[in-house]
Amino acid sequence: MQLSKTFDYAIRSLVYLARLPEGEAAELRAISLSQSVPMSYLAKVMRHLVRGGLVTSILGRDGGYSLRKKPRDITLLQVYEIMEGELRFVECMENDRNCSLFNGCTQATVWRRLRQAVEGIFRETTLEDLLPKNAGESVPTPIKESGYARAGA
Repeated sequence: MQLSKTFDYAIRSLVYLARLPEGEAAELRAISLSQSVPMSYLAKVMRHLVRGGLVTSILGRDGGYSLRKKPRDITLLQVYEIMEGELRFVECMENDRNCSLFNGCTQATVWRRLRQAVEGIFRETTLEDLLPKNAGESVPTPIKESGYARAGA
């Protein structure tokens, strides 16, 4: 099992935003550079996070992206569902329309347990849990360019 780059980039970007001082916004370029995420890919990720209600996009000279919610109120499950949709491991698990063996499937129990375990971990893990615990960890320095921030969504 492997999680998508999109989900990984979303989590990394949200952690970056959560580490900013309260009220600060980060430009797309700053997030991109600090997280080694291609800017064009990151723009799509940020659009999803804005539409999903986790991030605010602010236009203008002091614009950029900031969290819409507190880090403790954002779960990995919320992020996953915004970026990927419903958590599924095998297509046939949700209904019997795609599998003639659904009623006698010997694997269904394992897939359900796996989904419940991952879903439980994602539901109980918040963005705050992913923040550095050391007080000495440096806070990201926002990169500001002259002109206006491109933070549209």
